[in-house]
Amino acid sequence: MEGTCFDRGVTDLPCGICHFRKAPKQTLTPKNEKPNGKVRSISAQFHSATLSPTVASPSLKYSSRTNSGTVVVQYGAPDNTTWTANPDFHPEVKLVGCFDEPPLTKAYNFMYERPGTTGEVLSDMTLSLAEEMQDIMLKKGKQGEEEEEEYSSVNTMTSEAISTVGRVCCDCSSHLNAASVLVEGCMEDNKSSVVQLDLSQVKGFSLFPGQIMGIRGSNPTGNKLLAQELVDGKLPPEPTSPITISTSTGPVQLVVASGPFTTSSNLLYEPLTDFLTAVRNNPPHVLVLLGPFLDAGHPLVVGNDLGETHDAVFNRCLRIISTTLESTPTQVILVPSSRDVCSPMVYPTPPYDVAGNFTCVSDPALVNIEGVVVALTATDVLFHLGKEEISSASQDRLVRLTRHILKQRSLYPLYPPHESMCVVMEQLENYVHLPYKPHLLVIPSDLRYFAKEVEGCVVVNPEHLAKGLIGGTYARIELHPPSNDKRMVNSINVNVLKV
Repeated sequence: MEGTCFDRGVTDLPCGICHFRKAPKQTLTPKNEKPNGKVRSISAQFHSATLSPTVASPSLKYSSRTNSGTVVVQYGAPDNTTWTANPDFHPEVKLVGCFDEPPLTKAYNFMYERPGTTGEVLSDMTLSLAEEMQDIMLKKGKQGEEEEEEYSSVNTMTSEAISTVGRVCCDCSSHLNAASVLVEGCMEDNKSSVVQLDLSQVKGFSLFPGQIMGIRGSNPTGNKLLAQELVDGKLPPEPTSPITISTSTGPVQLVVASGPFTTSSNLLYEPLTDFLTAVRNNPPHVLVLLGPFLDAGHPLVVGNDLGETHDAVFNRCLRIISTTLESTPTQVILVPSSRDVCSPMVYPTPPYDVAGNFTCVSDPALVNIEGVVVALTATDVLFHLGKEEISSASQDRLVRLTRHILKQRSLYPLYPPHESMCVVMEQLENYVHLPYKPHLLVIPSDLRYFAKEVEGCVVVNPEHLAKGLIGGTYARIELHPPSNDKRMVNSINVNVLKV
């Protein structure tokens, strides 16, 4: 889709229906143009004469902050950090697809799904994970017996213990609770069975709608499954790509920031300007910017107070990024967001279609940086899961939510999705699945920033560069050569800093 913009600011269409409007590609940075002056002078481009005083009024609350550059989270070995990129080292960055599917590199048609597509996709995903969990379920089922056990249907009437698999759902339209848990089995003859799940005999559980569960229990009546043991998925295999970072090249330096990039009071992009100043002063090898660049929920967008097109604001952001970093060797990766007014509001979200020296990937995306697999998403799946999850387990909530993502092998395992999401089920299995466990998972969220090891994966939540009227945070990440035990989890350093 060339030069498209999913314009949510249109008010003259019935029922808020959005439309696409085509525009020619624009070259963001002339070949011979050089950066002129400080980044602050470049940001003066945001002071357009077409902007109203409300849009162009600086945020006093943001400018009066006193904690700029403060490190709020550290992970790894602080004594083994340099935070300085080797200018002679240019890491190779490659996109990674799921299994035999190539990565998502262009827009696709949506709103053409057949009525039965959702059920087929959910059933296929359940069967796929059930096959992976089979060795766990059978070991827990009939140990010492040579006869191979097979899965039973969720509605099989039996007083003996059986092994089955199904998807968690709720028996009402409100939030899930321990008394309202249902399990939906796989489709058989174009229909699936749904039974109630009794959790009274389970010691601890953490459940959310859409979760694929292995269940060991009995079903004496045929309509209520008495669970004795739950298996909440299985971790994906380790990546097989060789890691080519060496001591001679030095560590790979990454910087990650997630939108919104401007405060809610204006569109001057002051946090983005200050962030780019820090990046230009100490340029990394790779800069990852996750949308939204122009949030559809920004008060000035909602109120239609821009005075210029959405594309104009978006292209100005990209032009400033390009010109600011033009004299640096930094590779810039752009990750779209379905919340961005200049992206289709669908998930998975196709890459931005922009000109310039950018690497545009989809949301979500897997990238390979010198053999290190990095999973990127601009969608706040942690917040979405946290709103729907019920748990009787006493453990770190952020770790538990992240573990769901890894063990479900999906960067968006929640179903039905959050009310703000428009998920295209036909694309979900191809572009949201985790074929193997990433070394690094970047997952921005409204939940508090953190950097933690979860099941052998380093998970980083840099939060957002702007949070309402104030500045937010971003992350600097350092990828060292693998340690002697060949685990990258011991070779990654992270700092989360205030902008």
